[in-house]
Amino acid sequence: MHPYAIINFHELTPAALCDVIVNKFHQPIERTAEEVMAWFNLERQDDPTAPATTDLQQLLFAKMQTEIIQLMRKETSIIFPVIRNASIHKKGRKSLQPAAYDSIQQSFQKIMLLLQKIRQVTGNYLLQGYWSSAYKICISDMYTIEQLLQQWLYIAQNILYPAVLPANTIVIRQDEILNTVSID
Repeated sequence: MHPYAIINFHELTPAALCDVIVNKFHQPIERTAEEVMAWFNLERQDDPTAPATTDLQQLLFAKMQTEIIQLMRKETSIIFPVIRNASIHKKGRKSLQPAAYDSIQQSFQKIMLLLQKIRQVTGNYLLQGYWSSAYKICISDMYTIEQLLQQWLYIAQNILYPAVLPANTIVIRQDEILNTVSID
């Protein structure tokens, strides 16, 4: 065990957190989501072991992937440059407008609701012995994406955005998200 293997995200600057989010969350989520969609698009029709719910899984996952990609683009092309620029020019710690944060928050809410629905239609990612190896990997990859998304959301909600928002900005907690949003 390496004593320095654990990252204390609270010690990182907002600019460094932006880099960590891109490298530790955006990139692995994007790669893994592409692998999941490859199974749905290329192998699902030829897999007699896949359950009847795979059509719904594919629909929900594709919708979530679209939301994730839009959120990543919003963060990397709009939000993170503002945060990095503020830290370079020492404009102070608070550099993000609440309206920009609200947009990010709405995206996270949609993604978390879609994750909840995916969890329901996959039976909480519980693998069945008769499924093909490829489908088991697909379900495992969906679970991995959920774990990465939850870590990303936690770091963004609890560390990054509070550090760059003006004082007195209302920040919605993760447990409030699932009760306030519809994907419709």
